[in-house]
Amino acid sequence: MMTKSLFVFLLFLTPYLLSGQTNFDKKIDSLKNIKSNTQAQIRNLQVELGNINKKIEDLENLKKNQGPINTISAQVSAGGSILRDAPNSMGNTVLNIPAGANIQVYREQQNLYFKVSYGGKTGYVSYSTIEQNNEIDNYLSGKTSTPKNNSTTAIVRKVDESDPKYQKLKKLYGQDTAIRLMNSELWTGMSPGMVLESIGKPNSKQTQTNSSGNVELWIYNDVTVEFSNGEVTKYNKK
Repeated sequence: MMTKSLFVFLLFLTPYLLSGQTNFDKKIDSLKNIKSNTQAQIRNLQVELGNINKKIEDLENLKKNQGPINTISAQVSAGGSILRDAPNSMGNTVLNIPAGANIQVYREQQNLYFKVSYGGKTGYVSYSTIEQNNEIDNYLSGKTSTPKNNSTTAIVRKVDESDPKYQKLKKLYGQDTAIRLMNSELWTGMSPGMVLESIGKPNSKQTQTNSSGNVELWIYNDVTVEFSNGEVTKYNKK
């Protein structure tokens, strides 16, 4: 009698046990589907991440090949140059740049020391140690056209004070020097930028060596200007 009762009880309980097992199977199947979908999303994201990394690499290579933005490609003159940490001759040496090396010159200068990029380093070099470069000369002089006729003296010092060039030179060098530059004068101690403002770009440049070291000659139609250590030491009329 007991055995029969137990059988009836188990028979009654079986559907509930089977129902519970079915619920577990459904939950497991649901989680497996979620896992599969998540893995697919991860694979898609990994592909997208790879594409983004490739674009970043391409842009970095393009940036490296083109050089810094707003720069001018130039070369160091025969005597070589010194990359300094400040725009003056007292700046500490960052590194020595050999003659003929390619540099990227920013359109920024103080005291005729240009900010440049070379060998992964950024610093300042003297304008006088850069090979003649029309784009740099035009930047310094503020000109894009052919320079005015060369002249080394002025009989009467007159200037139009409303002239934008005069206003710029006055801010850079002071009133007296600005007037002399506007009158195309030359004198010893001038910087290369002053000479450019005064008589324009030279027809050619030469580097020579004498007992004092390297000197740079700017040759014009009617005058030759000699620079040493970044300033005019003498000039000879033809």
